[in-house]
Amino acid sequence: MPQYMCSNCDTELPFDHALCISGCRLHFGPCSGIQESSWRKGDKSSWKCLSCRKTPNLKDQKPVTAEELREFMLTLNEKLKPIQQIETINETVQELQKSMDFMSGQYDSLLLKVHDMEVERREQNGKIQELKTIMEEKDNSIKTLQARVRECEQYARNRNIEISGLEFSESENLHDIMNNIAQKINVQYCSEDIDIMHRVPSRRKEEPPKVIVQFTTRSVRNHWLKNKKYDTITSDMVTGGRANTTVYLNSHLTQEWKHLLWAAKQKLRPIGYKFVWFSESKIYAKKNEKDRNVIIISSQEDIDKIE
Repeated sequence: MPQYMCSNCDTELPFDHALCISGCRLHFGPCSGIQESSWRKGDKSSWKCLSCRKTPNLKDQKPVTAEELREFMLTLNEKLKPIQQIETINETVQELQKSMDFMSGQYDSLLLKVHDMEVERREQNGKIQELKTIMEEKDNSIKTLQARVRECEQYARNRNIEISGLEFSESENLHDIMNNIAQKINVQYCSEDIDIMHRVPSRRKEEPPKVIVQFTTRSVRNHWLKNKKYDTITSDMVTGGRANTTVYLNSHLTQEWKHLLWAAKQKLRPIGYKFVWFSESKIYAKKNEKDRNVIIISSQEDIDKIE
């Protein structure tokens, strides 16, 4: 008689053993929890071990219908929706991450461009500052040259006087008129003291042409200008004409100096400066005869500074 090993305790079965007729087909002895009295009474041909007894019998189960399967799938889909939503969220998060990475790259690129632009701007500002310095130096040089040209032009007239207010006549003799003026201002007249004498057109049609007199020396010219204040002269006194306009003897100024002198008078007279005059390529101003604070004006900037 063959010996069988117990499938539960792995020992020989010395007595009539039990054989599970279910799916496992294993041999069991008393250790399987079987009482001998139960074994003797039971039907050996239909005995099952405890493990197989707990396994449900598929033959007893009903077949699943299509409706039950559909409901099961619907239920399963409902339960899987959160998982699907999580997957969708994950995909969205991944897309957002890609967008953030792209934007981060763009931002870094923008920062680099801004940095480059800032460097370029600083370089340009440096160049602009250099150009400003050069322009200021050139402006100062131009102003210096203009001042020198102005002085040279005026220096060429330093022996001249300009006489305005003299009535014009086709038959006039300027030497006779100058002699009459000399008598009025107590000056010794000598025709040899004069190099050139002629009229120049006036800017205003209603005014007679002015007379430009160039003396041989500056000292003679200065003597005439110094004595002009001794008497008020009218045209009829020295020309024999009918006009009684006042005759003025002044330094022969360039247009630039004339404009500057006019601007100085317009600015200074209303604020109390009684005397504003031109002498030796400069404009001078003071408030009264006793005023020792004499202002010297050489440019429009000097006028603008006066308050």
